[in-house]
Amino acid sequence: MRNPWQRGRLTVGRRPQVMFGRMYEDPAAELSVFPPAGRVLAIASAGDTAAALARAGHRVTAVDISATQLAYARTRLAGGPTVTGTAERLQAVARRAAGLVVPGWRPAAMTEFLRLADLEAQRAHWRERLDRPALRALMRLAFASAGLVRRDLWRALPPRMDRVLRRRLEQGLTGHPNATNPWAWRLLLGRECPATPPGPAAGDIEGGIEWVHADVVEHLRSVPPSWYDAATLSNVLDGRPPAFAAELAAALRHGVRPGGPVVLRTFRDTPPLPGDPLPDRSLLWGAVVRLHPLTAGA
Repeated sequence: MRNPWQRGRLTVGRRPQVMFGRMYEDPAAELSVFPPAGRVLAIASAGDTAAALARAGHRVTAVDISATQLAYARTRLAGGPTVTGTAERLQAVARRAAGLVVPGWRPAAMTEFLRLADLEAQRAHWRERLDRPALRALMRLAFASAGLVRRDLWRALPPRMDRVLRRRLEQGLTGHPNATNPWAWRLLLGRECPATPPGPAAGDIEGGIEWVHADVVEHLRSVPPSWYDAATLSNVLDGRPPAFAAELAAALRHGVRPGGPVVLRTFRDTPPLPGDPLPDRSLLWGAVVRLHPLTAGA
């Protein structure tokens, strides 16, 4: 079956696009379990996670099925500009709509909220000013049909995604200090967090990353046994049939050394492959796990 990410689009249409201008992954998950200075595999996407791993001393192979996304990430990490991808455009529409129905979601009020660092104050602010009935109605309407989003990717989302997303936002925005959470700023305001360093567009790290245009399972099958010390995979099981999980597990057993950590991110609440949850400050993922050793290559 065709990989739904191979089309290079989140929305309907034929021409491939940059889907993600930035990434919404907390690389602290990988850095907490990866062995030092290893040979690691990552999904390229917008390049942020690959950059974080390269900066930490890893030898990174960044793989992506979308040639457009791969070329963008490579150019960006070589010093090129960060562009607005489809995901960022959709987020901007959602933020404007939320601000129309709930004043707390307007940019000035949201900036005030994101400057908070006290979790009790954040919980109170969420309940009183953000999680309002009008927002719930808007989110339910927004997720009532696929609209412009491609149906194969839409079907990968959990049922009642409006409730699921509200729960994930609440957990992230009340469980971690906003003032130092770059993923909260990026998602809810479309701006970079003032407390974090600039993004990964720095030419000094691009040379530490090998770029490969391929399906990740096919790539893992093509490398020598136990080639990688660790791997991080995002969205690779989303939108794929259940049988694909077994193909991925077999490819990991071949391409990742025995016991090598594999981090999996999925929009689903329950990952298709079993694993132990990892700490995560981002707000979108249903599960961020370290796959169990028997699945990942023991």
